[in-house]
Amino acid sequence: MRFVTYNIHYGFGRDGRNELDRIAAAVDGADIVALQEVERLWPRSNMVDQVARLAKLLPDYWVAYGANIDLHSPASFPGEAVTARRQFGNMLLSRRPILSSRNILLPRPMNQPQTMQRGALEVIIESIHGRPVRVYSIHLDYLSAATRSMQLAALQGHHCAAIAQGGPWVGKYAMDDHWLVGDEPEMPTSAIVLGDFNIDPLAPEYPAARATMRDFVDVWDIAFTSGSGATKDGLRIDHCWVTSDLATDVDRAWVDNDARGSDHQPAWFELDI
Repeated sequence: MRFVTYNIHYGFGRDGRNELDRIAAAVDGADIVALQEVERLWPRSNMVDQVARLAKLLPDYWVAYGANIDLHSPASFPGEAVTARRQFGNMLLSRRPILSSRNILLPRPMNQPQTMQRGALEVIIESIHGRPVRVYSIHLDYLSAATRSMQLAALQGHHCAAIAQGGPWVGKYAMDDHWLVGDEPEMPTSAIVLGDFNIDPLAPEYPAARATMRDFVDVWDIAFTSGSGATKDGLRIDHCWVTSDLATDVDRAWVDNDARGSDHQPAWFELDI
């Protein structure tokens, strides 16, 4: 299966053009697409519902979206629904059915200026070989290594808790009250984390980040194919980390240096699962 992660910078390329068609063209063909900085009804991106637009451009995919920022959006024209929301967050698209999804808000410090709420969007899918797996689209803090460390610790903790907690509904109550209808996914132990970590492998914080995410391995270490691997400004800050049971399934990893839809480059990863 092919996985790609792409921070789309709300559709703005380095040329200043906002064209979601370029984003869709760059990721089309992947089995799983993890996007960050996807927004809805924001004036800077012409009040476009980017989730709906990308879903329309990529009609062969199931879609999940996690809004880390969710605000009231004033009506932009008479008669517009007053329930419209201005949102910013992460997105996942899958050629395989998305069996369940949830958005996990990551911690942020109380005393850090210029910070925003970050999150990890989780979906459960069944791979083309029938293997259940959790997939995450994440975006860690940009300004502070300490905050990123806190967020990775929370993500590692969530990973452990998810396995212990089980699926969306478990136990006798769910069965007695008819919540269960037979298609609820169990919680897979295997997980794949894709996204903008804002951590370069050469950064001083990287060894500690690896130690924090102790159940995961960095796919770049296993199967980087060619080129610099830079995904933004000469740094390799967009990653795919997989649980150690998936390490032997990693085939290759590469960066699409030709994409022009964002200030990042898409990072691609291939796993035989």
